[in-house]
Amino acid sequence: MITVIRNGEEIPIHSSKVVVGDVVKIEEGMNIPCDGFILKGTEVKTDESAMTGETDPIKKGTLK
Repeated sequence: MITVIRNGEEIPIHSSKVVVGDVVKIEEGMNIPCDGFILKGTEVKTDESAMTGETDPIKKGTLK
């Protein structure tokens, strides 16, 4: 289960139920179920090795 903000409410859902427009609350160690934008975060890095083969964590920035 993950938490999304949908229609102004925080609701727990299964990751397969994420839809366009949901805001997904992520925490360290989570697998992210979709592509997206980071709205707020500090020192966010991702492990993209399953997709790209890159073994080093990739630093991500936020929307400004």
